[in-house]
Amino acid sequence: MSSKRDLFSKYAVKVDLVKPKRTVFIIRPENVRPLFKDLIEQHGYESFYISTIVGTDLPGEGKIRLDYYVVLLPEEETIVVRTYLDRNNPVIDTLVDIVPGVFNGECETHDLLGIFFRGNPYLKRGFFVSLDIAEKGIYPLRKDSGV
Repeated sequence: MSSKRDLFSKYAVKVDLVKPKRTVFIIRPENVRPLFKDLIEQHGYESFYISTIVGTDLPGEGKIRLDYYVVLLPEEETIVVRTYLDRNNPVIDTLVDIVPGVFNGECETHDLLGIFFRGNPYLKRGFFVSLDIAEKGIYPLRKDSGV
């Protein structure tokens, strides 16, 4: 059985280090779900949890960066799984059916940035954003939203 870090490295197209000694594994969007399925199959549900999902609008690059902060257990080491989505069509497969703890993170980044998590039946506007903003089709964390 490979180590958890080896599994992340297997999917990475690039590995960076950010402060404080935090490893960032940059992977393709289509590999996020397979990575977590492999992690569960090889190491079990108890070997990690996703503490946060952070989306960052990068309009100058035409992308949205999506970071999954993953805590490896029992080591309690936090790593980041990073992927980039097309800003004009920010779609990625959901993890909510295999990692239920991502429920809030997926709903929040959908409502605030417009990322669509394909297969997540709980996505809706007005989850975090007021309905008047949602009804106007505004995503407040988009840098060009005017909010």
